[in-house]
Amino acid sequence: KNVFIFNRKYRLNSIYAIIFSSILLFSLNLPAQTIAIINIQHLIDNNPTYIKTLREIEYNQNLYLKEFESKESEFKINLKKIEDSKLILNQDEINIQIDKYNNELSKFSNLVDEFNSHYQYQIFKIREIVLEEIIVLLEKYASENNVDLILDSTSYLIASNSLDITEIIKKNLNKLNLKLEFDNFEKN
Repeated sequence: KNVFIFNRKYRLNSIYAIIFSSILLFSLNLPAQTIAIINIQHLIDNNPTYIKTLREIEYNQNLYLKEFESKESEFKINLKKIEDSKLILNQDEINIQIDKYNNELSKFSNLVDEFNSHYQYQIFKIREIVLEEIIVLLEKYASENNVDLILDSTSYLIASNSLDITEIIKKNLNKLNLKLEFDNFEKN
């Protein structure tokens, strides 16, 4: 029984030694890989042109938001009128007013949803344009510096700070004359 345990341990140790030796020999024959890390989210969110465009979008949205707030106030007033008229009008007349109110409220809600979707899409398109420019810069950097692999900072757990090329790409991205435009919201 003791001989069997000894032989089993010896075999396991031999197998581990063979696997370790194989990995070591195999890895010696592989060419070294050059890896770089980049924080794409940081590059997009902190790009001056992107920030400026977001401010323009926000200003454009505020023009509509004031109108929306005014419309919401009208809805509150109309609802109060309906509540107050319950003492004067019969049930059919009240139902007609409620239906009219609900239809207008539904149209308004749809308009607000369209508004929100419109600007979400505009921001998505702008981020996509910035990302495309980052990719072009990364391809150029990889080619000029013989980098085999570039990972986004969200794709790894730990890496040396010396692998991070975010600031290099950020400087190059800021030098570009990005044209970030958006479409204003148009009510139908």
